[in-house]
Amino acid sequence: MKKSIILIAFVLLAIVPAFAQKEVVGKPYSFTHNNISQNVDRIELPAQDHQKLINEDAINFVKDGKPMRVGVSEIVKLNTKNSGRTDILPNGDRLWRVTVKSPDALMLCAYISNFNIPEEASFYIYSGDFSQLTGKYTAEDVQEQNGWLVSEDIMGDEITFEYYEPADVLFHGTFEIDHISHIYRDIAAYSREAKGNIGDSEGDCHINVACPIANPWRNQVNSVVCISIHSPAEGADFLCSGAMINNVRQDKTPYVLSANHCLNDDNNCTFKFYFNYQSPTCNNEPASISPLYRANGGTVCATANLNSSSDFLLLRITGNISNLYADSIVFAGWDATGAGSVGAGIHHPGGDYKKISFPRQVTSSNKYWKTYWYTGSNNKGVTEQGSSGSPLFNANGRIIGDLSTGSSSCEYTSGYDNYGKFSWSWTNNNNSSNAKKLQPWLDPDNTGTLIMDGMHYNGSPAVGIASVAQPVQNLTIAPNPSFGNVNIKGAFDSNSGICNVYDMMGKLISSTTVILEPSINMNFRDLPNGTYFVEIISDNHIYKSKMVIAK
Repeated sequence: MKKSIILIAFVLLAIVPAFAQKEVVGKPYSFTHNNISQNVDRIELPAQDHQKLINEDAINFVKDGKPMRVGVSEIVKLNTKNSGRTDILPNGDRLWRVTVKSPDALMLCAYISNFNIPEEASFYIYSGDFSQLTGKYTAEDVQEQNGWLVSEDIMGDEITFEYYEPADVLFHGTFEIDHISHIYRDIAAYSREAKGNIGDSEGDCHINVACPIANPWRNQVNSVVCISIHSPAEGADFLCSGAMINNVRQDKTPYVLSANHCLNDDNNCTFKFYFNYQSPTCNNEPASISPLYRANGGTVCATANLNSSSDFLLLRITGNISNLYADSIVFAGWDATGAGSVGAGIHHPGGDYKKISFPRQVTSSNKYWKTYWYTGSNNKGVTEQGSSGSPLFNANGRIIGDLSTGSSSCEYTSGYDNYGKFSWSWTNNNNSSNAKKLQPWLDPDNTGTLIMDGMHYNGSPAVGIASVAQPVQNLTIAPNPSFGNVNIKGAFDSNSGICNVYDMMGKLISSTTVILEPSINMNFRDLPNGTYFVEIISDNHIYKSKMVIAK
């Protein structure tokens, strides 16, 4: 580390917490007083080779299947005794400041241990260009699961810490800036088109959740979150996806379902959860138009790895869920019966804006659902790094799995993905440990419930796709009988829906998301000869008709 002096200009303007969630209380002493020197110690960390890190990521993903790394951390161990500038003010008050620069970082985040300061003292963190101010931090900001105080996301490559302590306090405050994360993925380009603020998807085949095709899935969209995971053991930061999930009590316990491999076998991880992280339009306008909200802190409730089980992770958010965004949150429903159908996957590929993908086929494979995607000009999205842990919803809008592994990408849409089965994770093959299965957490009263609908944070139901439809209307299918290539017509009330096909015994044969044009061409040539019922579910109606296949 290199150490130098930086001259900080006296600032009177109000600093806006541009990318932060914590409410700013007051202002740092140095912002409102001119009786102190503005020469502040600056510590410069070693430069990071971003391209080298990205090249390492590509190798590690192929070799070890690691989640998407976005940052690396540098241990600094800074405190009031070994670093920074301390000013003793005329009345005996003490002011300590230090600035840390990590060259070319796109974002910085500090991890602070042993944080214990008097109630009368104040601790602030702000960016090098003064565009962001966070604080004041108190003991309430220390995370319960690991004792860390974790800063807000500070944009840019400089971060300043300021601690003010009155002379008459009962004890001297203690804290140590243990390490600082250097974020090297492109997370700061607010002006970038088609890419998000905290990620950078590689492919361009992804479908924004603001597009009309996602309209039947609004409740499910609002359950999905982007998760930042800091691993001290790896000395790195990773991004995964997950979903807020309902429990049988419906008591709004903030559970999040994701994948175990996102932990990198580190049980001391720190979590951040990003809500409403999506473009407000189908064509990828910047998400800064819409507020980005965050909860800071989470703890692991249950988990099982992909080698011995279904690769699931159940977290509980311990940080504050602000009223600014709580009403937009949905706790997703789920289905633990083991029955599968074609629905949708919702995720943050590359940590990018929230996307929706529609599999053409979902098949059962032991502990996993294997999903196959549409190819060519009929593309309906895939997944990539950063999508790990994201939910797979069935045709009724309930979670049936979380993304574990796969080979799909925008460049290889013929690949497939494996989603850990929710039904397997439910008891994890009758595992005796509550920390290895979902059932004790999501059905704590052991009611035997295996299907649960979603719920809005305000308590109102967020039901599955099928149960929102009310009136039944007719479809016209021609030719009928047919070899399987048919044209379906109906007075559809929305732009997209789900087409389900049932046999005469009522068994679901196929389920496909469709664009609801006045006339829809469908291919059922793979079905054996027989009579079937075709059902299309839209926002407000169910459309039904009988279909005969005779080859």
